[in-house]
Amino acid sequence: MINEILQAILAGLPWALALIIPIIAIAALVVGRNSANWWVAAYFTLLFYFPNASWGILETKAGQNFYTRGAGMFYISAINIMLYGATLQALFSRSMRLHVPVTHNLGIPALMFGILLAGNLLVGLVTPEIRWFEIIGYSGLLNIANLMAAFYVLTSALRKKDDLDRFINLLLFCAVTRGVWGAVRFALLGGDPANFYANFQRIDVNLTFFDINDSLVATLALFVAGWRLTSGQCSTFIQTAAHWFIVLLELFVIIFSYRRTAWGGLLLAGLLFAAYQQRSIKWKLLLSYIVAGIPLILYKMMQRSGESTRGASFLEKIVPDITAGGTLNFTTGRFSELYAAWLSFKESPIWGLGAWGRYDGFRFPELAWHNGDFTWMHSGLLHVALKTGLIGVVAVFSCGWLYKDYVARSSTGLNTRNLGLLLLGPAGILFILPTLLLGTPVIEFRTMQLLSLCLALPYLAIACTGQISPTKQRPRWQESHA
Repeated sequence: MINEILQAILAGLPWALALIIPIIAIAALVVGRNSANWWVAAYFTLLFYFPNASWGILETKAGQNFYTRGAGMFYISAINIMLYGATLQALFSRSMRLHVPVTHNLGIPALMFGILLAGNLLVGLVTPEIRWFEIIGYSGLLNIANLMAAFYVLTSALRKKDDLDRFINLLLFCAVTRGVWGAVRFALLGGDPANFYANFQRIDVNLTFFDINDSLVATLALFVAGWRLTSGQCSTFIQTAAHWFIVLLELFVIIFSYRRTAWGGLLLAGLLFAAYQQRSIKWKLLLSYIVAGIPLILYKMMQRSGESTRGASFLEKIVPDITAGGTLNFTTGRFSELYAAWLSFKESPIWGLGAWGRYDGFRFPELAWHNGDFTWMHSGLLHVALKTGLIGVVAVFSCGWLYKDYVARSSTGLNTRNLGLLLLGPAGILFILPTLLLGTPVIEFRTMQLLSLCLALPYLAIACTGQISPTKQRPRWQESHA
């Protein structure tokens, strides 16, 4: 009886928080303007700690958490409601001028996506054959709106140096404690139960964390710890030892996730880290990548394939799902999904098929595992293209270009410490890039929220440190508020 009561309390807690937080958050502004920082910290703590384990897990109920959508009047998830509560708080604080928003240069792509989202909503509501829940479904464009909302919240709440420092330390604490749990579970308890390779592909491997976002959080912590070590911020033996522990722990978490996108992302983030180091450190890092890093990843890729590729070629062992007859094939296997989506995209390349759009996957028998749900595919970029057409693709690339331009110009003249804070966001973007190309980020709430954090970090770093790079003034059209 007691266990049932406890289970009921735990199951209802996220929903209770989702309803209470928006009310309390707005009311707390009367007490003090720093309250927004605490709500942001609480919200992202949940994102740092808790995976969306519905994919790759055998027990369906075990994958039900506050990331899964509600029922009845709560069509969206509990944590999504929390995000909207934080957004209301940020809107209120800005309207009352309690917070000065952080300046950024992403106003144009934000406007483009805003028009696309509004257009999809309008067309969907006036089209009888389109069901309302398809317009706001997670397999559509909802998480793009959620990303923009989280960016708005972050650039509203985190405005002081101490606030950003505390947030980075919170990230480190969450990454380390969760990483220790992942390592202990890996060594003693059979690893992550959400193990798609063992549960469905019958490959004999244990995982630290299947959710790609746990590897993303680990990469951010790894970058922070590594930067502090190489920039001389660790002045004592204890600090040095602690940060080396973080480096080794997070590397272990990422490598033994057995996610190829995580390994590729780690390599890209590592190259960015090395590019901004002193020459002596840079060449040591690059040599370690070549001598140890790449061979280890290739070995793990072959090990991940298991017995199914015994006697196969080297290429088939490392990428068995996209090879046929010893060569890469972009129309069958894993890529058949993307090929089918591409064929449907070409039917409406300018405007896309809408948030409710789906591609014709029935033409490929190997896509039967979709169970007829062809509203998503393993490519975030192609997902945006299918739903919003070339206009959405232009918005994505313009966002990436403006982001890169800001980072490049702002990195000039920054001291070493602040430069590390500036580059932390791009490191996360580079890590998630393989997932954006060959994963399912747009349909995953947690992924898009952490992506918004990576997008916001460079702008927060410049605003919170108060250090302006000695570059030429930005044109007015490039500057806006979140």
